[in-house]
Amino acid sequence: MTESVKKQVELGENLLDMLYPDLHIDTGINSCPKCFKNLGQDDIIFGWEPCDFQNYTTSCPQCNHGTVPRFSVKCSLPTFVGSQGKATPLYCEYLSPWVMRKELLNVMKSDNGIYSLLDPEWRSNADINATLWWNLIVSFKRYKLPLTYLLQGSFNQKLILPAPDSY
Repeated sequence: MTESVKKQVELGENLLDMLYPDLHIDTGINSCPKCFKNLGQDDIIFGWEPCDFQNYTTSCPQCNHGTVPRFSVKCSLPTFVGSQGKATPLYCEYLSPWVMRKELLNVMKSDNGIYSLLDPEWRSNADINATLWWNLIVSFKRYKLPLTYLLQGSFNQKLILPAPDSY
């Protein structure tokens, strides 16, 4: 990783921490319902069926049983809307890259297109939008990609140039 990309990754992480104080994303909350093996992030990723845009499940590496993986998002922000309302954890389905692609294409076909992702209101409820956005955050963090684009709508200053609304 180049030094400039490393700085962008750090900037994105810091901005995410500013927006969501005491942020904790837990991808290790899964276990196989059949054999009870704890499923880590690598187990989940390796269990996805490649190129399957409709499959929301992963396969257990021990018994091959399918299960819908999830992760939780928590922060100390009192206005954070989780699965049980404000100030509660948000439980999201852990989406494969192929399912995320399908869902992102649906977003791109909407009225605001891909710019919807930049609107903090779009991701603020416990719904598919929040699930998709937090899956992007989890993926960007896992692969050390800069988060600044996804956070841009939360700040008045432009984080990257050209900004989407400057075309």
